[in-house]
Amino acid sequence: MKYISCGKFNKKLLFILIGGIGKLLSSLILFLVKDESRMNQHCFMIGINSGFGMMIAFIPDIILKQKSKKRNKSILQEKELLANDAYSESIKNQNNNRLSKKRLKIIIILICSILDYIQKMLAFTYTKYFINNPWLFDIVFLTLFSYKILGLKLYSHQYITSFIMIIFGIVLNAIHAEYNVTLIYKLLLTVFDEMCFNLAIVLAKYGMDNLFITPYQITYFEGLFCFVINVISISISTNVEIVNPPLIVRLMKSCTYKGKIYVDNFWSFMEEFKYMEIFYFFVQLFGRAFFNLFSHIIAKDFTPIHVIFLLMIGEIVLAFDSKSPGIIVVNLVVIISVIFLLLVFTEIIELHFCGLDRNTKKNINAREANVNDFDAHSDDSGIELEGNLIPLNEDDIDEN
Repeated sequence: MKYISCGKFNKKLLFILIGGIGKLLSSLILFLVKDESRMNQHCFMIGINSGFGMMIAFIPDIILKQKSKKRNKSILQEKELLANDAYSESIKNQNNNRLSKKRLKIIIILICSILDYIQKMLAFTYTKYFINNPWLFDIVFLTLFSYKILGLKLYSHQYITSFIMIIFGIVLNAIHAEYNVTLIYKLLLTVFDEMCFNLAIVLAKYGMDNLFITPYQITYFEGLFCFVINVISISISTNVEIVNPPLIVRLMKSCTYKGKIYVDNFWSFMEEFKYMEIFYFFVQLFGRAFFNLFSHIIAKDFTPIHVIFLLMIGEIVLAFDSKSPGIIVVNLVVIISVIFLLLVFTEIIELHFCGLDRNTKKNINAREANVNDFDAHSDDSGIELEGNLIPLNEDDIDEN
């Protein structure tokens, strides 16, 4: 008996591999130059960089729209030839329904854009106040939001694997944590930040499944919102010196320009923008664009839980962010273990013991197929006995 096997293969799983490798490469480059790149000191410029990168998604979106218009043009022409009063009334109802969906679509995109902006700006401005390995909270929130908003039900193998992953996350963070007053702030900030990120992913999934929003549209509009708000923010911060700021501002990243302190300053950024900074700028731009776009593509084709693969593959680089060989080994073992558990959770790998494979989609579908096959070979007028259908009628019942 095989205790482990691969689930049903879907070629779209390659999106996870492509997206994960893209994030890993960009994370690796930025990890190696983290002490050299000055851009990380400019929170609003990072936001502009991220927003501009995501806006590139408009290119594939336009290409897909053009193909869709050509495909639908002939269908519309045929309908116009068949137009009559009943059809006109039907079209009117469809238009009203379409208008209602369009409003909901705008609301979903706006909420996702706001949540994505909040998540990014908290990460960019309060970087040192976040705990490592936030995927611990992603597992919890993505599962919770997917259940409440999408009705995504979990089964025994998913409860067990998610519980073990959470334990791994707690242990890993306990090893790296600095036990002082700031730990509480770090926990609260990380929880809120991940909650915004996960809610945006699940709402985007809802919009893509029910309102025909494409992953490219979600990514583009989130990028546009982020870009515009950050342009406004740096325009203001460049001209506003920090003098006796409140605590919430003092904890933010800051930069110095001509002896004055600013939350961010465009001219300070330009002075530090050397040739290698151009390279770092585009690495971050494409890295963030790649992550956001593939997060939405993967959520659309699979479930929001699958997005954690991108996070985990990118975390492999951070496993080496320690001077202790022992800690590096522990980091790698935990990350590899969590990736394996994710494969089981998402049924890419199936475990055939302790009933862990009973409620996988493949086995549920197999049971349903058996029931349907049984119904197709039997009905209320007969009993199937050893492959022979014995008819029952009223005379037979009376005689018996």
